[in-house]
Parts: sequence; C-alpha cells; structure tokens
Amino acid sequence: MSMRCRNCGDTLQEFLRVVDDGEQAYVAEHKPRHTRLGSYYRCGREGCRRYQRLGDHNDGGSFPEPDE
Repeated sequence: MSMRCRNCGDTLQEFLRVVDDGEQAYVAEHKPRHTRLGSYYRCGREGCRRYQRLGDHNDGGSFPEPDE
C-alpha cells in the first residue's frame, strides 16, 4: 500500500503492515491509546525506520536503530 512517508521527504512509499513482535511491542508502548496495532504500517524503503497509522501519516514515529 502506498502512503506518504515523512522520513522519506513526504514521498509516496510502499508501506507494509507491522507484523514483527518486537515492532508491535514498540508501537504499543509508544502509542498506548491506539490498541488496534493492525492499523500501523512501516515504510518498506530500505533503511527507513518509519511507522505510521493507516489514514494518518502524522500519527507515527520511527523505530530505533537495530542493535549491532
């Protein structure tokens, strides 16, 4: 699904549903008012860490960089 990504210069990017357990837990911790985690998607562009709610590109954030 294509949506605007604030981290990618407000360009249209392909977004994928947040399905990873760790990412879902991160979203639940940072967006406690929105319990429907199925409504959050993450940017599919390589290197982008953005997640946002379907239908509201202003409601989102960035996942932390992975531990190396």
